Amino acid sequence: MTDDAHIPRLGATAARVLLDAVISQSSGQSMEANISAMAVALEALTQGAGGDGSGAEQPEASDVVGAAVVCISWLAAHLAAEKEVDLEDVVADLRGFIEDVSER
Repeated sequence: MTDDAHIPRLGATAARVLLDAVISQSSGQSMEANISAMAVALEALTQGAGGDGSGAEQPEASDVVGAAVVCISWLAAHLAAEKEVDLEDVVADLRGFIEDVSER
């Protein structure tokens, strides 16, 4: 993904909410506190961009998935460049992490 790519406005809104959810997490907080903070961050997806609960301008599932793909792609590409490895290696590491933390 190039840095000059464009995504729909509601996709960008969803991406910002997802980034807020990432920032909401703190290693110094309890799991319960982190869950609560994430719930607050993600409320913007169900309350709409205005945050007033009206649902106006609410991102759809495709906006959220698209935003997640854009964010992961950007981060993976930058990590691959920084580590001087192929993008596929970064994705393989991420797949391994997902397997390690998945409930069985």
